[in-house]
Amino acid sequence: MPTLQVGPTRYQAGRFGSGFKPRPKSDAGIRPVPLAPLVVEAIRRQLPPGNDPDALVFTGPGGGGGQRGGPSVPRGTRTVLSRHNFRRTHHGAMAKLADPATGLRPTAARVLKVLRASGPRTPEQLVAYLAEHGRAVRPATVRGALGELHAAGLAAAADGCWRATRPRPDPLLEALDLHGAHDFRHTFATWLEDAGIPARVIDEVMGHEATGRTGQRGSAMGAHYRHTTTEMAQRVAAAEDVPIAVEVRWRSGVIRRHAPWRV
Repeated sequence: MPTLQVGPTRYQAGRFGSGFKPRPKSDAGIRPVPLAPLVVEAIRRQLPPGNDPDALVFTGPGGGGGQRGGPSVPRGTRTVLSRHNFRRTHHGAMAKLADPATGLRPTAARVLKVLRASGPRTPEQLVAYLAEHGRAVRPATVRGALGELHAAGLAAAADGCWRATRPRPDPLLEALDLHGAHDFRHTFATWLEDAGIPARVIDEVMGHEATGRTGQRGSAMGAHYRHTTTEMAQRVAAAEDVPIAVEVRWRSGVIRRHAPWRV
């Protein structure tokens, strides 16, 4: 079964430098993490062709790379994955929750930018402005963009003029205390607990040290005598795969948007 082997870790310490630590903070940090099939497929799609399955994955060379090139990476070269991928994805999702405008199509985004910067305008004025400040847009296209903005609650019409309205942040921002890519660990642990995975196994795949002080995560001796079997690792992978599959189906529109369990 595919696993992600966690080993030496990269650190970023600002003016104190950066590099690779020989070991994580504790021995518990060196561990195999069972991967859900959908995660394996996603990783394989991102890796360079012919990449060794046993090679390092979440590394990312130097200060950039990817399709844009970077230090020691020719332009157009696909690089291995990086933790920065998660940070970028998380920041993008947060921006979209705070302002739905981040998910608009290009013309709608241009029209909204004009309305926000210069105030109410008629469709004809928008067509003229866009022609004078960049690429010309057909009147029908502008009307379609205004319809898209209206449907998203980002623009409204009054007396023939359109004006930008204040975006309504997604309620998730108020319901969840989101900080960064580290939030993914909270999701991962919650999924495993919901699936009935033993606390000891969750600690093991999360890289948490066993402790006997609270009695909530077992003892170091218990962790020594009880081992994670292949069957349990498969349960962990399945616990990841089910909610990911649901979310993929949700995003693709297979599941109806008003499904009761989603509310």
